[in-house]
Amino acid sequence: MNRHRICVFIQADFFFSFICFSYILYYYLIAFTITDQEVLLSNRVNGITAIGIGFLISIIMWRNNYTNITQKRRIEAQQKQLEQMAYYDSLTDLPNRRLIDKLIKQELSLMQQQGHESVIIILDIDDFKNINDTYGHPVGDRILMQLADLLKNNIRESDTVSRFGGEEFIILMTEASVEEGFVFAERLRKIITDKKFVVGSSVLQITSSFGVSSLVHAKEQGSEEYYYQVDKTLYFAKQHGKNRVEKVII
Repeated sequence: MNRHRICVFIQADFFFSFICFSYILYYYLIAFTITDQEVLLSNRVNGITAIGIGFLISIIMWRNNYTNITQKRRIEAQQKQLEQMAYYDSLTDLPNRRLIDKLIKQELSLMQQQGHESVIIILDIDDFKNINDTYGHPVGDRILMQLADLLKNNIRESDTVSRFGGEEFIILMTEASVEEGFVFAERLRKIITDKKFVVGSSVLQITSSFGVSSLVHAKEQGSEEYYYQVDKTLYFAKQHGKNRVEKVII
């Protein structure tokens, strides 16, 4: 039984007790003003009838109020569930590409208004296919979940980490230069390298490659393809040894 239903029942019980007490008081006090027994009986019957009707109306109103609140909460829960499905990755519970696209557009607008610089970072787990092939996809999924938690716990409150797809993640680092983004990505790279991922009886270590780019470049190009340059830097990091950070110099 939920809290709202308990509250309604308590209120109804209190109201019923109050009505009973009021009627008993009315029942005896009216005898002091009316001496005719037929009139007295008639008033007492009319009183209890009025109280009964009032009580029924109150119950109906309470029931309608409870139903409305319950339906409203159910609709809100459904809307929240739909939003979760639309904007968050079901495996890692991180924002998905749709949401990060929306946040990047908002950040580009803020950059234009306020004149600051922001950074986009992309990271990809090196040789992740080998993990899935060797240990199975459930182990790979657990590593993705643990990596998502690691990233969430090591970014600033103002930043957003998103699962971009597969084993790729995007970090939107607001009000930061490319150099600051590079230093931050390098710190993350070392944390990931040193991390032991425990999945059942298996203990694995992974590495990741990073690309770092300023959002200024995307703004100047006037393109919604925000990831083109940063994806090129990630590809460069992969081609030159992996487990490294590369940045775009504008």
